[in-house]
Amino acid sequence: MKPFLPKRHIRRAAALLLTVFLTVCLFAGFQAYRFHHFTNALFRDELESDTLSMHYILAAPEDYGIPADTACLVPYSKEGQEAGLARLLCYQKTAASINPLFLSQDSRLLLALLRRQLDDRLQEEQWPYYAEPLSPGSGIQSSLPILLAEYTFRTRQDVDHYLALLSQIPAYLEGFAAYEKEKAAAGLFMSDSAADKVIEQCYQIMDAGQLAAGTHFLNTTFAERLQNLTDQQLLTPGEQALYLQKNQTLLLECVMPAYEALGDALLLLKGSGTNKGGLAGLPDGKEYYAALFARTTGCSRSLAEVERLLIAQLQNDANALAALLDSSPTLPVLAPEEEFPQDDAEAYIEDLKQRIQADFPAMPGSTTPACTVKPVSPSLEAYCSPAFYLTPPIDDISENSIYINGKDNPCGLELYTTLAHEGWPGHLYQTVYYQLCQQQNHINPARNLLHYGGYTEGWALYVEMLSYEYGEAYMKEKGLGEDAILVARAMRINRSMQLCLYTFLDLQIHYKGAGYDHVHDLLCQFGISDPEITKSIYDYIVEEPANYPKYYVGYLEFLLLKQAAKDAWREGYSDIRFHQMILETGPCPFSVLWNRLH
Repeated sequence: MKPFLPKRHIRRAAALLLTVFLTVCLFAGFQAYRFHHFTNALFRDELESDTLSMHYILAAPEDYGIPADTACLVPYSKEGQEAGLARLLCYQKTAASINPLFLSQDSRLLLALLRRQLDDRLQEEQWPYYAEPLSPGSGIQSSLPILLAEYTFRTRQDVDHYLALLSQIPAYLEGFAAYEKEKAAAGLFMSDSAADKVIEQCYQIMDAGQLAAGTHFLNTTFAERLQNLTDQQLLTPGEQALYLQKNQTLLLECVMPAYEALGDALLLLKGSGTNKGGLAGLPDGKEYYAALFARTTGCSRSLAEVERLLIAQLQNDANALAALLDSSPTLPVLAPEEEFPQDDAEAYIEDLKQRIQADFPAMPGSTTPACTVKPVSPSLEAYCSPAFYLTPPIDDISENSIYINGKDNPCGLELYTTLAHEGWPGHLYQTVYYQLCQQQNHINPARNLLHYGGYTEGWALYVEMLSYEYGEAYMKEKGLGEDAILVARAMRINRSMQLCLYTFLDLQIHYKGAGYDHVHDLLCQFGISDPEITKSIYDYIVEEPANYPKYYVGYLEFLLLKQAAKDAWREGYSDIRFHQMILETGPCPFSVLWNRLH
């Protein structure tokens, strides 16, 4: 029998339910408001204090509520670090107080990512002097000039900001010198061999003769960007001439002396480093490396499990290469440029754009971004990666640049796969695809503050390996024989084995404390026995901890994800669906992608 309720009780219950419903709605709305207020403030705070980063992330910062009337490079200082730590703790407290249950799916993901990254950054505060901002391979001393050379001039204000940044470089580099002095006082200064390389870069990158003659790349690129503004009638010829003179003066009187002063400071500190090997040789070095590895790769596996995966992959690749050689004992040893069709970079890019269509989703909105392939300036070839892609601002993704380092004269299959890594379907395609998704789905711009090297570089290596298959098809269409195709397959396996081996060595050096002699013996087992080569490999891994794992562990994660997707989706699996899931999720730790498989 249905229980009897007087009408007044029904009215009271309804009123109570309505009150509860309205309270929940107000609370949910308040949580969403707090989240957006927090992320918007975080986005503004992070970019307002770093004009260089802001310029690369936003073309029109004023559209995001960020004033762009001044330009600043904030130098390192102990006081600044303490203020930054207090700010991080405040961010962490705010992020922890927001209830994700009342947020949209995209906002919940962003909140989770922000919480994790804030935790990681605060964890690393335990080791304030273990990072190396002046590493020989990727330090600020070599990356800063590239960022300056590519600093886009859209307006006259951009030119004024650029010149203001040049004037602040002495204080900026002096801050890094102060940091290195503090590292040395803590017994954590870099090795002598690393110091020698950085000192040489400081003295050579800002070549006095080139600067005086006006032929340095910071002279020529500045002139080219000014000319574009003059051609658009945004500058008069007279204004252009004044800017050229001011740039020349700042380069000679501010930038070059600042680099020399940094080199002098490092020269005085040389010899104070007590650790000649990897991070394992430092107090708590293994713990620091484990944290660095997890943050850099986005991989949540234990280092022991990663090591087992690397050993298994090395064995698989060795078996595949042995089988290939057994099936073709007369396989010739040919250089890739001798067998691969000799087209230029633009032709390779157009070919890749067409070939990936069967395996990768079309750009949202069918957008095809422009891409320019540029050579690295000869004065920077010795200090730059073999190739790199500069990401465009999130609000202006129409123009993209890929740089090719001509030091090793990449051509043929090597150039083809490099352009796949940097362009289609690599970094350029990956970056623009997600930015278009952000625009369509109105994803919070604070997502662009988060960087996940394992996702980004792992994807680029994953598609680079796929591009060898595209290269084979290209070779067949050009009428090349089976020998050339087998050489391409052997090159792919060799590339995988080499990066796998270097990643394995990264763990041995930085986590297990392997020294040069042990590394040399391991490399000899793989046919790399020249002491000069083995020493250069060892030194690079020592100087750039977790760099190779960022690429190769990320690559292995994508391979494992792909197999898991095939198992989970069964007949519903397709490469396009798998790749679309990764691209639309965007940069993140791999645990997020694993959760999205089901």
